[in-house]
Amino acid sequence: MDDPRRTAAVALMKQERDGYANLVLRHALDGFDGSARERAFFSAIFYGTIERMVTLDWLLQKYLARPLAKLDAPVRAILRSGLYQARYMDGVPVHAAVNESVALTRRMGKASAAGMVNAVLRRAACAELSGEGFSEEAERLSVTYSVSLPLVRLLLEKCSARCEAILQSSFLAPPLCVRVNTLQTDVAALETAFAAEDVPTRRGSVPDSLYISYKGDIAAHPLFASGAFHVQGEASQLACAALCPKPGDTVLDLCAAPGGKSATLAQYMRGMGRLLACDAAQNRLPLVDGVWKRLGIRCGETRRQDASRFQADFPLADAVLCDVPCSGLGVLAKKPDIRLKTLDGLSELIRLQRAILETSSRYVKPGGRLVYSTCTLNPEENAGVVRPFLDAHPEFCSREVETVVPGATKDDKFITLYPQDTGTDGFFVALLERL
Repeated sequence: MDDPRRTAAVALMKQERDGYANLVLRHALDGFDGSARERAFFSAIFYGTIERMVTLDWLLQKYLARPLAKLDAPVRAILRSGLYQARYMDGVPVHAAVNESVALTRRMGKASAAGMVNAVLRRAACAELSGEGFSEEAERLSVTYSVSLPLVRLLLEKCSARCEAILQSSFLAPPLCVRVNTLQTDVAALETAFAAEDVPTRRGSVPDSLYISYKGDIAAHPLFASGAFHVQGEASQLACAALCPKPGDTVLDLCAAPGGKSATLAQYMRGMGRLLACDAAQNRLPLVDGVWKRLGIRCGETRRQDASRFQADFPLADAVLCDVPCSGLGVLAKKPDIRLKTLDGLSELIRLQRAILETSSRYVKPGGRLVYSTCTLNPEENAGVVRPFLDAHPEFCSREVETVVPGATKDDKFITLYPQDTGTDGFFVALLERL
């Protein structure tokens, strides 16, 4: 029988080397021979430790005689996961978190560090953050909300009035939202089916979005397997609603993987027309094909294509979606490893976003529509990309997004969803039309 604490420590070491916590977790769970309760315990330790990593490291370093980064990787992982259990897991008493961490240190062949692990965890577990004298406001926010200093400084600079509220909301993942597959069923039928199982639901503001209070693995539900819906946050659905392709349209989704937005676009098209879904990574296109197969979408084709490079044989389109790669500051609650990011490469990322928008615009026919969207709250990646494009392209103008999520912010017809105001992922949507 696998030990969930050891498995968590090993997974944390792998995540530290390779990143992508969701992929590390999935791989670890595939090889984990434990009960459902143990799997849940391991997952909670792993994801929670990453979510609180900045805070954990700051606390640990206070009581270490040498830099945390200089410790052996297994000891570092044990300290982090042990402190997370002691401070943030209500079902784990402090003494149990400490004792189990010391025992794990010995089991992982690091017995010489057992005394240090015991002493550091006992002190760090009881430390009070509120009484600390931080050197600057950015450090206080970084340690309190466990987000890297570079990201905090960016939010302080670009969203100063909303910065702390954004960080507070980053610990509250939005509730489960799905998109009803209108090619097979309708929202009322899906509500009835879940009501028969005593599963509460409520409709979102975006048509055919449904929030479901489901405690299990929704992907294991028979209705998911049958293609009655796919999981998609309401913010993402808003981007598709803004584009709103019609039956018979030619539609391009230029950054399509893993396929949720393409599926929603196909449903707006009622399965009629041509949908071309592209991604730069060939190994991600099967994800799109898999979503389409489960949902019964037959109007689409996938193609490997770098969205920043113009492809002369692409058709002129009635509707183009470019949901571009971004810094992801709107989905901190869902993707804890984003909290650890630096701003290295941000300028190159913004150049890529501009190139994708520029290229995407060349596929839009006169009278056609283009949606530029991101899941970040950094204005430089949002309006900072779209406004210069509009200045340089008088043949395009911005249009109002008719579907609105309560609490959304409008600025020059651009929509920004701040999680603390909307209860959704953070998101940006700009709807443009070619004259």
